[in-house]
Amino acid sequence: MIKIENVSKVYKNGTRALDRINLEVQDEEFVYIVGSTGSGKSTLIKILDGEEVPSSGKAIVNGVDVGSLRFSKVPIYRRNVGVVFQDYRLLPRKTVFENVAYALEVVDTPKQVLRQRVREVLKLVDISDKSNAFPDELSGGQQQRVAIARAIANRPKILIADEPTGNLDPRKSDEIISLFEKINAEEHTTILIVTHDVGIVRHHPKRVIMIESGNVAADLPKGAKI
Repeated sequence: MIKIENVSKVYKNGTRALDRINLEVQDEEFVYIVGSTGSGKSTLIKILDGEEVPSSGKAIVNGVDVGSLRFSKVPIYRRNVGVVFQDYRLLPRKTVFENVAYALEVVDTPKQVLRQRVREVLKLVDISDKSNAFPDELSGGQQQRVAIARAIANRPKILIADEPTGNLDPRKSDEIISLFEKINAEEHTTILIVTHDVGIVRHHPKRVIMIESGNVAADLPKGAKI
């Protein structure tokens, strides 16, 4: 479970990115976080994955107070939080299989277990036929599928996607959101998707948290009119 309690974030230049935010996300929920550029949604995500520390308040993720983690403990914490970025961030000189395997290698996964899990996630994201291809041989949608496979390889309890459809056309965007729905159902993973794509939100209705000027402007249940 994610529990944000009176979290504020003020940067050194005086910018207040978040202002006493409160919200909860239950295990296995699928939630959209929406807001304009500069609204604070990216800062919220950075706090959840341990990249930023709240100026005040607490961010509790799976029982862990993220802001109080020692720097050396952040990588261990991140094993339970997968992150998917808009720009994919794949390793260009590694194949699809090797890109996904890398996420397991860094936590010393035994080779036999590693190979089996990589095959599982490539099948789940429907890109097994590209396992020996390199990133520059793939379309944008295929690269995003590889990035998602890598993010879920360690079976994280939470998967955060930051504008995952930002570089994709409407059809590919729809496919990627459908894939997140599949992961939510089959892997029982809590999904948080940061997006400004209202069309996606309407076509795949879920709970929507709207961030404006560092505050929660609205928290809408699944099916509410956007």
